[in-house]
Amino acid sequence: MSGRGEAGLPGPSFVGEISNVTVTAGRDAVLTCTVEHLRGYKVAWVQVETQTILTIHTNVITRNPRVGLSHEGHTVYRLHLKQVTESDRGAYMCQINTDPMINQKGYLQVVVPPDIEDTAWTGDLVVREGTNVSLECKARGYPPPVVTWRREDPHDPTQHSVKVLEGQTLTIGKVSRLHMGAYLCVASNGIQPSVSKRIQLKVQFPPMLWIPNQLEGARLGSSALLECNTEAFPRSINYWTNYRGEMIAATGSKYDTMTKEESYKTHMKLTIHNLTEDDFNTYRCIAKNSLGETDGSIRLYEIEPRTPKESTTPKSATEGEGGGGDREGEDNQLNQTHPGDGSSNYTGRKGGRTRNTTTNSKQMSTKKTGRGPNSWRTGEAVNEVYSEVDDVFREKDYSQGKDVSHGRTTAFDHSYSYDSSAPLAATTPTRTTLALTAASICASVLRTL
Repeated sequence: MSGRGEAGLPGPSFVGEISNVTVTAGRDAVLTCTVEHLRGYKVAWVQVETQTILTIHTNVITRNPRVGLSHEGHTVYRLHLKQVTESDRGAYMCQINTDPMINQKGYLQVVVPPDIEDTAWTGDLVVREGTNVSLECKARGYPPPVVTWRREDPHDPTQHSVKVLEGQTLTIGKVSRLHMGAYLCVASNGIQPSVSKRIQLKVQFPPMLWIPNQLEGARLGSSALLECNTEAFPRSINYWTNYRGEMIAATGSKYDTMTKEESYKTHMKLTIHNLTEDDFNTYRCIAKNSLGETDGSIRLYEIEPRTPKESTTPKSATEGEGGGGDREGEDNQLNQTHPGDGSSNYTGRKGGRTRNTTTNSKQMSTKKTGRGPNSWRTGEAVNEVYSEVDDVFREKDYSQGKDVSHGRTTAFDHSYSYDSSAPLAATTPTRTTLALTAASICASVLRTL
């Protein structure tokens, strides 16, 4: 663009264009206007939005102390703005007072880094488990910053329940203890530096616990380790009690207690050394906080040490886990006669320990099955009597049913007659009579037991 000059001479004109300038708030900015053939004309700088004249030729007109001017002869005019603010953002005009006036415009862009004011965010929160939570974080800057949320935890469960991960508000529905931790709201708009605020979210809930093993076994004289895991916030008070409800303290060489805390979780351990009979009992782990309390029990039982006989003698198929004994040995034991003093030893189980007892001669002899003469031992004695009767039938059937001439067995006729005066092996009894005899034997056995 050029203006009218004198007769035969070129008029004033601009050389090139005014470059747009982008500067961060607080820094200095310079706009440059280059002209030629100016001769007696003058150059002025005007702020377009406010229509304010800033400079004319080599003089600063405005009273703004941040505005300055520099020039190189009559060709280059520079407008200086110190410590620019957002109010300085806009278009600036370089004009020459020709008739008509000619001008050029340049744009000053003032950018502002993001900022989060202390009053524009939620701050630390303490909420009850199960409630809905909204975290606020408002940022300002130019261009308008984008707010994103990030949790300071590699195991981030928020992706399953958080409604918004980008925005000034983060909403978590039905907050749980898994959401507890620090959250960062990060504001950025491409202008460095980005800023962030940390919000600590704390979720309150009453104590809860679980026990890996509620039944622990150990041998007399050894050590036992009991474990218990608790969760609570506020952090709970954790301790152990014995079966009398007395608190167990780690004193002396008998007990060792250890707790390992991680966030709202606590791992409890109780070690009992040099176990005695009194130590085999129930122990409780207890957790308390201001919202409630809970407890769990662990039963410590005695493991019976293996005897040399048990380690070398295999168990028969008829022996159960309770120590039923060998069937052949039981049948042979029925035919043994006890000494006249009527004493016999047996092994009984009570509370996981072994004891020897002497019975009276009037009682029926007990078999060496690892059980006492009473309780569930009675049913086996009756079965043994029936077993003897079955043996009689089998022997008789074999002798009567064998076909010698053909070398094969034949069908049996069990309708035998019975002579009470003849010996049992020489007679031919009926099943009814033998059944009555068996019943009398059973009754006798039951009376002795």
